[in-house]
Amino acid sequence: MQTNHWCASVDATIQLRTGCNPLEKHGPQAVIVHADAWAPMDAIADPHDIRQVVDYEVIFLAIRRLEANPHCECLESSILEVMDAIFSIPVVSSAFVSMHKPHVYNGQGTPAISLTMTREQWQKKRP
Repeated sequence: MQTNHWCASVDATIQLRTGCNPLEKHGPQAVIVHADAWAPMDAIADPHDIRQVVDYEVIFLAIRRLEANPHCECLESSILEVMDAIFSIPVVSSAFVSMHKPHVYNGQGTPAISLTMTREQWQKKRP
């Protein structure tokens, strides 16, 4: 949690192909996605205009696009795709994305992964 920052959160459940782990090769499975994007209050000229704060739709659409992206078959690559979309919003200074598969091991285990990055860390990972 950051102080003096706006936080936009998006929660979604998508169907994601699997393939990184032999135990997960069952075709598309439900994946629960949570994304937070933080923007400093001082960076927002008009806090009454949500498009200046953080555009939820950009994050939501990036999450939904994972279902159609053949390269996103594991949680790790999928999280990076969502991070790219979040940091395409200029005012965002940091982000958190988590994903988990609630049914992958027949209810006996729920693989989950999360990533927190600042804009500076994200820029360093860019090619």
